[in-house]
Amino acid sequence: MPPGAWVHTVIPEAAYPTPAVRSKQQNNQALETFLAASEDQAFYVAYAALWDRDAALDVVQESMTRLVEYYRDKPPGDWPALFRTVLKSRINDVRRRRLIEQGKHRLVSLTGLFRSQHDEPVDTMEYEIPDNPRDDGVTAPEVQCVAAEIRSRVADALQSLSELQRQVFILREWRGMTIKETAVTLDCSENSVKQHHFRAMRALREQLAEVWEHAQPTAS
Repeated sequence: MPPGAWVHTVIPEAAYPTPAVRSKQQNNQALETFLAASEDQAFYVAYAALWDRDAALDVVQESMTRLVEYYRDKPPGDWPALFRTVLKSRINDVRRRRLIEQGKHRLVSLTGLFRSQHDEPVDTMEYEIPDNPRDDGVTAPEVQCVAAEIRSRVADALQSLSELQRQVFILREWRGMTIKETAVTLDCSENSVKQHHFRAMRALREQLAEVWEHAQPTAS
């Protein structure tokens, strides 16, 4: 073929995507970006509601999957509200399962079903902790005991809060979110956020006052 002669080449269709294909690709990328930005925040919302790390992770994963499966073609501006709705629905599903399981366990406990006559309580094994003295006279086991006591009391205090109080506290205090951001995330008013934050802080101060007062062991 002489130089300069035009050569007809068949270009694969994928090399020149149609406007519809380009739009879908852009939409998918936007959805991935949205989910990546929302995942961490959604986890803390679920964790505050369920107070179980593994359950919260599962709920967030299932919520993201559901959003992609059912709402990926919705306008990006609708995704935040839809994701909050899906997340809340999945949290409620877990709650319902828990109630059912608690009912089953209560029934088993009351009736004695599946309980063997040979069942005996198993003693918890105890491990020796080396007693390494510190310069201030406080031993390592004492420090570990105090730290464990503080963690336990804080966890109990947080668990005693209402679900919304705990969610507001975690988002405001742990995540550093503003009142407006917290209100949008939890789908409630800013006044509600202020009230529940105040009540949570007041309850925690009352419950943990003794812990903070006696947190540091003193040398004898």
